[in-house]
Amino acid sequence: MTLHALDNSLSTTQRMLRTQTPDAGFFAAFQAAYAQYDGAPSRATSPSASTSDTVSISPLAQALGQTHMEMAARRGVAAEDETAFAGILNRAYASGDMDNPAAFLKTLSQEELGVIQRVHSLGAAINPSSLSKEGAYNLLLPDGYSVDFNRDGMEEKGEGRGIHFPPRDAPQAVVDAWNTATQGMDEGDLLTYSLVMHSAIFGIHIGDGPATGGMPSDSIDSYRTAASNYLDMLERLRGQLPAGQYEHDKPFFTELRALLG
Repeated sequence: MTLHALDNSLSTTQRMLRTQTPDAGFFAAFQAAYAQYDGAPSRATSPSASTSDTVSISPLAQALGQTHMEMAARRGVAAEDETAFAGILNRAYASGDMDNPAAFLKTLSQEELGVIQRVHSLGAAINPSSLSKEGAYNLLLPDGYSVDFNRDGMEEKGEGRGIHFPPRDAPQAVVDAWNTATQGMDEGDLLTYSLVMHSAIFGIHIGDGPATGGMPSDSIDSYRTAASNYLDMLERLRGQLPAGQYEHDKPFFTELRALLG
């Protein structure tokens, strides 16, 4: 895996919702990119999403990846924090402590934990002793990458939880249909529709209990059913929906259902 193996035709939000699981080569790739960074002012190049030309990518972006840097810009993360974060990740990967990420976090100073907190835009201070392995592990990954150890379609990051969609085991035809249907979509709609489909596939979580409902995430029929069920709901409850919801939602789910075949 290279650090820029993400589809640049997708929006930042599409890529954030479709995070990659680091493979066996990820940590070595990061360390190699970070070794080239080392504060150097030189520039690297990467293929442009829209042309055969190249675009400049800073050495730091080569280490942390495109999606992470785009999210950092959105959040207004200070350059000093990004530099410090990259150094922390390099130490974690070099130490071999990713098998026990909470233990590595316990070796960090409060100042370093604060860097991770700010980079990931966490509301609360990080307490390594209270974190699951998944929650600790995802703190030590740049945006665009994450793990879902229990395969519940949700990712713990610190003590928080978020969704990813489509799930990692979704058929490629589902991924392609979703990317096509959501291309250029308003970010709010993309997040809403992702949650609707995620809930249909993985069920509804109430409190800390197990999810209720749900369908196999590795079957394209599940996604066809989810889209069809939503369209049926729109027709059935049309007169009870908020003004404009029927007209707003029907075109998207009609297109998605058609793309799923």
